Amino acid sequence: ETIITVPKGMGVNAIASQLENQGLISNAILFRLGVMYYKAEQSLKAGEYAVPARASMYEIMEILREGKSILYKLTVPEGLTSAQIMRLVEAHDMLIGEMPEALPAEGSLLPETYLFQRGMQRTELIAQMGSDAQKIIDELWDGRAENLPFDTKEEAINLASIVEKETAVAEERPRVAAVFVNRLRRGMRLESDPTIIYGLTG
Repeated sequence: ETIITVPKGMGVNAIASQLENQGLISNAILFRLGVMYYKAEQSLKAGEYAVPARASMYEIMEILREGKSILYKLTVPEGLTSAQIMRLVEAHDMLIGEMPEALPAEGSLLPETYLFQRGMQRTELIAQMGSDAQKIIDELWDGRAENLPFDTKEEAINLASIVEKETAVAEERPRVAAVFVNRLRRGMRLESDPTIIYGLTG
């Protein structure tokens, strides 16, 4: 298997020459003629590809047409602060570009495993995290219980984060949430250790 990278804007002639130079095809001219025969000149996609050993010219053309580029992943576990998430993004060596100057608001980035191609901009991935988080909270907000002791999506995310840090056992979270909701309704303090830890560590 051989890894090849096709930059954006690379034409068929350059692609064919690169494939020949890497020993993946025997003749660049034949490859170009084949691409023209199948009317695929405009459908070869940029990306990073794994070409199997002994792949034919037709198979290589199809790999580039399908655009199934190698995907890398970044897993953002639940419970991380925005600063911790930013450090994960900054450290990933398959991402490029500068980090945003402003730190995203807490709870505005969705914990998830993100798949992306080599060379994705860091700011683009962070924007995707924010967009995905907004979609989730919008969906959940519409189906929330009635008479909750908070009025905004941000407050809902804050309380959910406290509940999540209070117990690592998913089955216990509804009970913990109910305790906190009752305390808020009565004007009591939450008395939750994670709020103290967050205040101390940021």
